[in-house]
Amino acid sequence: MRKLAWIFIVGFSSVLIGTCENSIGCDHCVAKQKAQQQASEGRCRHVGGTMGSGSYEGVGFSTVSADHAISRCCYWGQRTAIGIGVAKGRNGWYATVLYR
Repeated sequence: MRKLAWIFIVGFSSVLIGTCENSIGCDHCVAKQKAQQQASEGRCRHVGGTMGSGSYEGVGFSTVSADHAISRCCYWGQRTAIGIGVAKGRNGWYATVLYR
């Protein structure tokens, strides 16, 4: 719970700036890779493959901001987020959120 609260305080964009050296077992890294795949395709969609330790996945898109793309993801505010990834594409921000 503290980690999720920290994300709200710091802001989503600054949390996602770090690199993902070990993508195995890193829920934020998995989410970021999925968001990058969407951005490279220019399509908001469920990419498939692993969901890390998550059981549910939400995807979102926004032309406004990264935070807005996150808030547009399925299940946002209804389930506990364990991995959040955002990528800037040519036409907006793409987000993937993995949930417990």
